[in-house]
Amino acid sequence: MAVVVVFAVLPGSGMIKNIIPQGPNVPSSMTAVSTQIKPLVISYNGTSVVSSSERDATLQTTFYITNPNTTTVILESINYAITADGTVVGHGQLGQRYEGSWESSTYYPLVEQTSSNIGNNAVIKNTGNYPDVWSALEKGTAKITVSGTAYYAVKTAFSGSDFNEDFNFTK
Repeated sequence: MAVVVVFAVLPGSGMIKNIIPQGPNVPSSMTAVSTQIKPLVISYNGTSVVSSSERDATLQTTFYITNPNTTTVILESINYAITADGTVVGHGQLGQRYEGSWESSTYYPLVEQTSSNIGNNAVIKNTGNYPDVWSALEKGTAKITVSGTAYYAVKTAFSGSDFNEDFNFTK
């Protein structure tokens, strides 16, 4: 019974952070449990129109993600809305939230203290309601705002913690 309590209570309580020593010789699974996780640093590298027609357009959005932590963090997904000239024109999703099996998810492991460019294509439909906005998108003159949430986690044999980071970028 005591073993069950130790594995069930300690990882989530924060007490284990005081028990496990810090240092280069500590296994990474123990470091993940004992480390305070810092937020991912999310930068926006812009959105460009890859292709467009009168009916739809494909927009490529690129994020630059930095993991400032001393342990690997799993970027599960980024969900975002695309606004052009003040009008929401579409949504994008990169990755997939963890749902019990890593094999069924698309995720991005971010190794400790590294950065990565991650891009995503989103297809948006022309509803015909905003011809000026669509014209600006096709010409590449629209003021684009991307806002949403990045979901990330630290999963170990001892515990798992989920985090999210909101963002709002304009270029």
